[in-house]
Amino acid sequence: MYRIVQSLNNNAALVKNEQGEQSVVMGMGVAFQKKKGDLVTAHKIEKVFSLKSSESKDHFLMLLKDIPLDFITVTYQAIDQLSYRYDYSIQDYLYVTLTTHIYCAYKDVLDQTYQESKLPNMLPDYPIEYQIATEALAIFRQKILQDFPEDEIGRIALHFINAKGEKAEDQNLKVETLQAVLSLVERELATHGILRTKENSKFYDRLMVHLTYFIRYSDKEKDRSSSLEQMAATMQLAYPKAYALGAQIHDMIAEELGISSNEGEKMYIVLHVQRLLS
Repeated sequence: MYRIVQSLNNNAALVKNEQGEQSVVMGMGVAFQKKKGDLVTAHKIEKVFSLKSSESKDHFLMLLKDIPLDFITVTYQAIDQLSYRYDYSIQDYLYVTLTTHIYCAYKDVLDQTYQESKLPNMLPDYPIEYQIATEALAIFRQKILQDFPEDEIGRIALHFINAKGEKAEDQNLKVETLQAVLSLVERELATHGILRTKENSKFYDRLMVHLTYFIRYSDKEKDRSSSLEQMAATMQLAYPKAYALGAQIHDMIAEELGISSNEGEKMYIVLHVQRLLS
């Protein structure tokens, strides 16, 4: 039995059960003319997405401000399904970063502004992540857009690689610290002539979203991966200017937070910077 916590639209609602556990339910008319505290009609529920914590709820509602519900639920379902199938432990922020990425990639394909990442083949070094990404892409092609390019496999795999494992102990980073580090990044971008404009806003904002979660969930004990370092070398050859600036931003953040280098995150920052420079 579910009671309405918040109606999201006529066909979706944030609800809680008798144990107080929160979920999102979807179904035709499931929230029509319903208000907070009303019971949900059971036979109208077609899908249920469990929100495992208050943080999960906050992530979901934050995404809902800018991203259509269908993209969120499809990505959440893909992450849950594949992480369970492959017994692959993930950090919760993957739901935010991957959902944001898929929605932006979708818009880029439709706008014909999609840029290839030039990432090397990850299959030899990361077979599980590569397989997860391949199956995820199949899901996104089936349920969102058939024209997603093969290049997405590498990008999706990087998301899983970077979000693997348990949450860091310092996940509740003070807002002041987060804002201070992001301000340093903004100033560094500005010194290279990169300011937020109407034309580059979606790429600029996407970089800031990614950096926000990199900073908040940085793991001080994360090991360096030799295969990721080899991929980083390939990226350095492909995008020398973006690599220099992306690596500089990554190293500046690592120094400010006292964390070790994360080659996967560095590569993703380079990809974001390359879009801003293009």
